[in-house]
Amino acid sequence: MSDRYINDAQIGFGLRKASWKGYKWFWPTIILLILVSLIPWLIMGSYSFRNINYIDPSATGEYIGLDNYRTALHDSEFIDSIWLTAKIILICLPIEFLLGFLVSLCLSSQMTLKKWTLPIILIPMIISPIVVGLIGHLTLNPDFGLIGITLRNLGIIKGSILGNPKLAPFTIMAIDIWQYTPFIILIFTAGLLSLPKEPFEAAAVDGASSWQTLWNIKLPLLKPIFVIAILLRFTDLFKIFDTILIMTGGGPGSTTENSNFFAYKINFKYWNLGYGSAVVMLLYIVSFLVCLIFVKMVTSKNEAMQ
Repeated sequence: MSDRYINDAQIGFGLRKASWKGYKWFWPTIILLILVSLIPWLIMGSYSFRNINYIDPSATGEYIGLDNYRTALHDSEFIDSIWLTAKIILICLPIEFLLGFLVSLCLSSQMTLKKWTLPIILIPMIISPIVVGLIGHLTLNPDFGLIGITLRNLGIIKGSILGNPKLAPFTIMAIDIWQYTPFIILIFTAGLLSLPKEPFEAAAVDGASSWQTLWNIKLPLLKPIFVIAILLRFTDLFKIFDTILIMTGGGPGSTTENSNFFAYKINFKYWNLGYGSAVVMLLYIVSFLVCLIFVKMVTSKNEAMQ
């Protein structure tokens, strides 16, 4: 082997060695993730196969196989909480998506309007969900809340809107739409302003109408941003908890108990950690599968664009 090849081999070995050295900067993050995420997740998985209940002396932590999972899949309250979570996602996500896109279209075409209105529109988004829930709880109170008193005086609602089993879930959804539509507006406005100018200039030369430009250029170019926005909002809507806890506490009855609130109630009110761990594990599997589908969609889009 000539000296040149030996030197090349040494250089290559050195480069590979240098590239692996870079991974040492990941170790603190990896160790932190193992400590705060992986180990608790494994403990939770172990609990889900055991009979653990801190307020039941007969539950001694013995291994019971898949009994907790069978109980969860036949529990009507758990099924109802899953159904409420699905309703929240199916109602809030399209409304936030449509409102956000329409407002972002207006803002992207009117730069002066964007400059003054966007900071005001974004205010609900930067408020903590707990504070938003407290604002909703106080303003909707029929005795001293501005909106609650107005609805009562107009005869629209006789009592408390949050005490009405039919209206309370939709009130939670309305509060979420009010808070997080600005997030969609922000993402879509940034996406519209970052689109390349060449396709629009070519469309203008060809005499394309505004509708044709929107349908044939803007929407196809914005598809990856749409997928990301849907994924982010889906994960937020799936785990919504703070607002429900402050506004209704899951009531009246259990009409506003979504899947996350149900898991909280089983684990930290009833202290049935075995069954609660199985519930959380099932929710984890559902959210993982949905996120995997979205990631596959994004990956396929990127590969198609390349």
